[in-house]
Amino acid sequence: MGYRNFRDSENRRWEVWLVLPTAAERRKKERRVAVGSSAVPYTGPERRKTPRRLNPFHRSFAVPAGYERGWLCFESEEGEKRRLAPVPDDWEGSADERLQVWCRLAIRVVKCGP
Repeated sequence: MGYRNFRDSENRRWEVWLVLPTAAERRKKERRVAVGSSAVPYTGPERRKTPRRLNPFHRSFAVPAGYERGWLCFESEEGEKRRLAPVPDDWEGSADERLQVWCRLAIRVVKCGP
């Protein structure tokens, strides 16, 4: 994961880093079932009084179209956040002026919830 910081033309400090959707989708699969496992599943009588919950804590994260291959997250020292996708090639080695352009093109993120 790359990380940079820079100052824009208004002298605001920004941090920018790469976000990959695989980090947000960590628990997409049921942990009790191992693909290719030689373990034999239990086939005896059902002893539970209530239906089985496959994964009560499972949360499915849907990555919006255009963000499947990752995005750059820009965050200012005041807490403003922006996202840019697709990720530009060699963004880590680009000049600060180029990062400023991409930051202006990035979509502002509005926090929802608490």
